Amino acid sequence: MKNRIAVKGLIILLLLSVAGSCRKMDLYEESGISMNKLRVSPEFDWESSRLIHLSVKIDLLPGSVGKLGRISVYDHHPDKNGKLLISGAAGYESPFEYQLRIPSTLLKIYLKAETGNGFAEIDSVATTDQVNYVFSQTIKNSFKTVGNDPDCSGATPASTLSGNQTYNISDGGNYYVTGTFSGSVNFGGSGGIITVCGTMNAQNINNTGTGCIIQVAPGGTFSINNLVLNSGGRLVAYSNSHVAVNGMNMNGSTSKIINFCDDFVIGSQFSPNGSVENYGIITMNGGLNINANAGLFINTGTMDINGNFNMNSSLTNDGTMLVSGTFNLNSGTLNQNCKLLLDNNLTLNTGSIILNGGYLKVNNLFQINSGGTLLLQNNSMISAGSYGQNANVQGSGSGNEIVISGQGYINGSNKVSGPIEMVTTSGTLSPGNSSNFINGATLRSIENGVNVIPVSECNPEGYGGTPGPPDSDGDGVTDDLDQYPADAGRAFNNYYPSQVGFGTLAFEDMWPYKADYDLNDLVVDYQYQMVTNARNQVVDIKASYSVRAAGAGFRNGFGIQIDGLMPGQVASVSGCSPDNSIVSLSPNGVESNQDKAVIVVFDNFNNVVHRGEGATFFNTVPGDPKGYGDTLRVNIHLNTPLAQAVVGSPPFNAFMIKDMQRELEIHLADYPPTSLADAGLFGTGNDDSNPSAGRYYKTSNNLPWALNLPVKFDYTPEQTPIILGYNYFGSWAESAGAQYVNWYSNLNGYRNDPDIYR
Repeated sequence: MKNRIAVKGLIILLLLSVAGSCRKMDLYEESGISMNKLRVSPEFDWESSRLIHLSVKIDLLPGSVGKLGRISVYDHHPDKNGKLLISGAAGYESPFEYQLRIPSTLLKIYLKAETGNGFAEIDSVATTDQVNYVFSQTIKNSFKTVGNDPDCSGATPASTLSGNQTYNISDGGNYYVTGTFSGSVNFGGSGGIITVCGTMNAQNINNTGTGCIIQVAPGGTFSINNLVLNSGGRLVAYSNSHVAVNGMNMNGSTSKIINFCDDFVIGSQFSPNGSVENYGIITMNGGLNINANAGLFINTGTMDINGNFNMNSSLTNDGTMLVSGTFNLNSGTLNQNCKLLLDNNLTLNTGSIILNGGYLKVNNLFQINSGGTLLLQNNSMISAGSYGQNANVQGSGSGNEIVISGQGYINGSNKVSGPIEMVTTSGTLSPGNSSNFINGATLRSIENGVNVIPVSECNPEGYGGTPGPPDSDGDGVTDDLDQYPADAGRAFNNYYPSQVGFGTLAFEDMWPYKADYDLNDLVVDYQYQMVTNARNQVVDIKASYSVRAAGAGFRNGFGIQIDGLMPGQVASVSGCSPDNSIVSLSPNGVESNQDKAVIVVFDNFNNVVHRGEGATFFNTVPGDPKGYGDTLRVNIHLNTPLAQAVVGSPPFNAFMIKDMQRELEIHLADYPPTSLADAGLFGTGNDDSNPSAGRYYKTSNNLPWALNLPVKFDYTPEQTPIILGYNYFGSWAESAGAQYVNWYSNLNGYRNDPDIYR
């Protein structure tokens, strides 16, 4: 903590109040109440907050599909003084996703959905680690927890495939690739499961049994020239994995491919008989034929088909599909709910295309033959180079649009019925006229169309007739929902701890040696505001900092490292107060010679506080005159907007600089130092850090040198350990945070008021 010999020893001799505090601390030591006697798990992170992964989707009324709505998250019901935490955009099949830090005490949050047509709904969800929630008239109060990715923690020498050997697997057991495997596998009998965490460049996989399951874990790579999945066979690629298969055969209706990764490549024509579920990015370099006996086929990610697409079964597209060749729908149903882009022709022979808020772009001819069925509903849009209709076309729900940039015709008495506006350059068809349009359907010229189909993530083109709710900056968020209606680059504010609340960082400054654990050597209050755009990407990080206490003779500083940002990803930093004697800044305002973006807010707290006249320390000695700290408003502007999951969550990696010595950093428990810290101090004094194990800034009995609290924390006075001021601090620590998560609260019996600084 303090340098007692050089600074505080003399002061304590002169101040009876502090001497009394010191005697009181001795008495508590004798009674068994001591920080050093705590039995704390080495796994305890000393956090009073936690991250939840939130994904909220809007699937609302007809007329809302295709528009961006606003999701707001509150700590309590917004109509009952709930405080705003975060907000962002969500649209049809475009959820609002955020890594939200909340106090560990918060067991429920409130979600509010709003759209530009006046819809508003509020609901609450439990704060599980990962929550998916859908606002819908038909799907209400629906959320689920996502399962864990596989790993190779269960691998043993006997179950690990390696080298270029041939393995026979028939017992239905679990096998692993942890390094590199370039051999062959024969599946027989009951088959088995291979989990690939390393690299599997298989020569051959022979599948004669009932179960051939290959799952590629995050970071794993799987490649093979030709893969055959028979009945019960399965290939699952998880996020951040890599799959390359030149030839893929699925010979049984129960075989399945499930893809979550962004690097899944099939090198030749793909003709599945089984099921395919794509949630990532899959590329088919030889085209796609969906056979008549194929199973479930869904796409919620991106499917890039380089070649022709022939469909004889059913497919649901909730994501993006790209087809470079022709598309022939011969039977089955295409449920087109998001984006399908065709470079060539689309021919609907028999079967159905159903668009629900979807977008279909055909660069050349879109032709509907007599056996085909086309249904547009809920702000769907078709944009075609030319158009031929030889069957009836139906619309439902809110307004739909068919845009024809070239020639178009409707043969005979075939009709366009329901809420569909068809527009051509001239406002005419040949053959075809207004008599082919019934039940509200209309034929107009492109320049005289009145329908409105807004641009969205599913519909990059849109169609604008009579304006809907105003969107002055054109970012897709209407002015009434946009917190920056005149700025296309910004849309929403997100806060931590909340829009009106502050958190506190409290430090001891004697590292790498133990101190008295009053945790008041530097007490910094903070509040963060993350500004995001309509795509929920971070544009600015704004922070307010104020020093509330400094019971130190050292000239301590304070900074943050944003672990998810490189220095060059920051455009500018303003509002800091270093005097530059120990800090070297790059032109963009971040600290020089750092691997990550480091912002030094101040290097000497004395420059940003105003002491009470005659005060010994700054707001830590009872009876001394009180002072106040300046509020530093720091603005970090990014070069390009980045996903919030990349940037990370406040308060980031906060640290103290000890006594104007730049290499002496004190971080929260298990947070790594910056590049300029003196790593040679780890393991010295009372420090028990082990960088190779990710262990930092803990003693041998797992005590920290800093705490982060999600509230404005009431600290203890000079030389009064925190465990004396808070009765349940020890129980919280020894239970690894499972008990008394609200130990810092001002509840009956929680505090010893004489040991709280006033």
